Amino acid sequence: MNKFDERTYDLLFAVRRSVRYHDRRRRFYEIWNTITVAGAVIGGSSAVAAVIADSTVFSMVFPAAVAALAAFDLAVGTARRADRHGDLARQFIFLEQDFAHGRDLEDDEYETLTRKRLAIEASEPPVLRLLDTMCHFEVLRSLGDATRHPRVPWLRRAASQWLSQTNYALSLGESADGAA
Repeated sequence: MNKFDERTYDLLFAVRRSVRYHDRRRRFYEIWNTITVAGAVIGGSSAVAAVIADSTVFSMVFPAAVAALAAFDLAVGTARRADRHGDLARQFIFLEQDFAHGRDLEDDEYETLTRKRLAIEASEPPVLRLLDTMCHFEVLRSLGDATRHPRVPWLRRAASQWLSQTNYALSLGESADGAA
């Protein structure tokens, strides 16, 4: 990778981190939607089988579970959220293309790209800080940074798609800065 001045590097890094972040969010919602649809199909089939078998417990429980699963998915809007994060990732990729010339940005270019980045960020849902921090470390690794970054316990990683965990994310950033 080319060596950039600090402001060009920082802006490009932030754009790349945003691409990874929104790609992770998109995949999370796509997987959630797939599991929900599969559960509804399996549950619906089981409900039909229970009705055919004349089992009163199954004929009441499965349709209720399927309805609850579908209502939850509809309320959360997993497909819509996946599309939104996919669109944001694409917008950041288009912005990253403006860095393809491989040189430091002129003042006017830097200002223009910063404004574009801020315009995209203005339309983002609230950022999940721990997930964002993990994406930060991932971009560093992809750029060849051999620094050992703090390990995130599996439960916190799993919860990173649900909860921001801002204080924990900040502590990871501080411990990573101290290790450098």
